[in-house]
Amino acid sequence: MLNLSLYNNEILEHYKSNSQIARRLTEDWCSSEMYCPTCLNENLSNHPNNQKVSDFFCEHCKNEFQLKSSSNKFGTRVTDGAYGTMMEFINSNRTPNFLLLHYSKDEWIVKNMFLIPKFFISSSAIEVRNALSATARRAGWVGCNILLTKIPENGKIPIIKNERIIDKAEVHKNWKKMNFLNSKKPDLRGWTLDVLKSIEDLRKDEFTLKDAYGNKKYLMKLHPDNHHIEAKIRQQLQILRDNNIIQFTSKGKYKML
Repeated sequence: MLNLSLYNNEILEHYKSNSQIARRLTEDWCSSEMYCPTCLNENLSNHPNNQKVSDFFCEHCKNEFQLKSSSNKFGTRVTDGAYGTMMEFINSNRTPNFLLLHYSKDEWIVKNMFLIPKFFISSSAIEVRNALSATARRAGWVGCNILLTKIPENGKIPIIKNERIIDKAEVHKNWKKMNFLNSKKPDLRGWTLDVLKSIEDLRKDEFTLKDAYGNKKYLMKLHPDNHHIEAKIRQQLQILRDNNIIQFTSKGKYKML
C-alpha cells in the first residue's frame, strides 16, 4: 500500500526554495513509494541527474518514466522540455511514460496521480512554445507543452484519485488494454489516437460512421498531407474494433466499450 505522505524533515530543513523542496520531496516519494505500472515491479530507480526526458526507469521491464508534479490540479497542458528533443523521441519511439502527481503543499501529501503511457504521446499532443527572448540566459531555446486535451481518456490512467489508491491490478489492466498501440509506428499510432479522441469528443456511447466523418476538418488540420481522410477514419475504426475499444453493432453503427 502506497504511503501518500511526502513529508521528509531532512529535505525540508536542507532546502529553502519552495520549488526545490517540492521537487525533492516528490522525486524522493516516487523513488521510495512508486511501483512500475507496466510490469508491477515493486519500485522505480532514479536516473542520474540531467538524463534527457526521463527521471526514473524500471530495472525489470526497462520502461522509462518522467515525473511531473504540481500543487494545483493539472489543467489543459503540462510544461515540458525542449521541443526538438521531444519530437525526436516521439519519432524514434523513445518517449517515456509520464507520471503526473498533484500534491498539497500545506499537508505535503499526494492528492492525485495518473499515468500517461508512452504510446499515448503523439505529435498531435505536443505544442511548441515561443522561443526565449534574446535577453534570456538561454536565448532562442524552444520548449514545448503536452496538451492533455489531445490525449484520449484511456491514456490518463488513475493511480491515486482524491487520496484513494487505485488497486495495482486495475492500473496494470488499464495499461495492458491499450498496449496494442505500443507496437505501432509513431505516425500510424498518432492516427489511431486522433480518431479515438475525436470519437470520445462526440460524448456518445453509440455513434455512427457519419458521426465519425463529422470530425474530418479536425483530422485534416492534424494531418494536412493526407487527402483520404474518410478512408483513414474507417481504417482506424477497424483497428479500434479489433482491439476491443469499440464494438461494431450494425452497418455504419458502433458502440464504445
